[in-house]
Amino acid sequence: MEMELKDLTLEELSQGYVETKRPAGYLCIFCGEAYEEGFIYTSNGRMVTARRAVYEHVALQHGGVFKSLIHLDKQISGLSDAQKKLLINMYNDKDNKEICEDMGISASTVRAHKFNIQKMKREAKILLVLLEQIENEDIVAQRKDMMEKIQHAPEEKHLNDFSGNNLHPFFTQCTYK
Repeated sequence: MEMELKDLTLEELSQGYVETKRPAGYLCIFCGEAYEEGFIYTSNGRMVTARRAVYEHVALQHGGVFKSLIHLDKQISGLSDAQKKLLINMYNDKDNKEICEDMGISASTVRAHKFNIQKMKREAKILLVLLEQIENEDIVAQRKDMMEKIQHAPEEKHLNDFSGNNLHPFFTQCTYK
């Protein structure tokens, strides 16, 4: 892989390509194939723009984003073989009974796996937001600016206690379908 996954945004990972500035165009994140704006490309016997060409390239050459990402090593994706197999079955619109048969596990185990996947999703979202609060220069600058304003306004009360759960229960309950 030409690019570091850690440097890609969620949108770029979801698309399977990144937009480039020089030259203006698009680059496949899986193989590095480049498509320059201003050129017309042939895809499936049709003439297409650079963006459409890279989109179709990801689908045709790599089997799409899901297929490319699901086969990443556990060290990169964090997914066990059972979790990958479950996600592949879900991607293929299989119901719980079909998943049970394919994986050779009980219905309750399928439900437990789905519950754990949803839990991982919630945890990943929280982690991404926390890291964004730390790493995004604009957010850090706004936070520092706000903290300075708060410190210079002694009449205002502010909460510095980060213990406990301050989210409404709606956001902390784990539900899945």
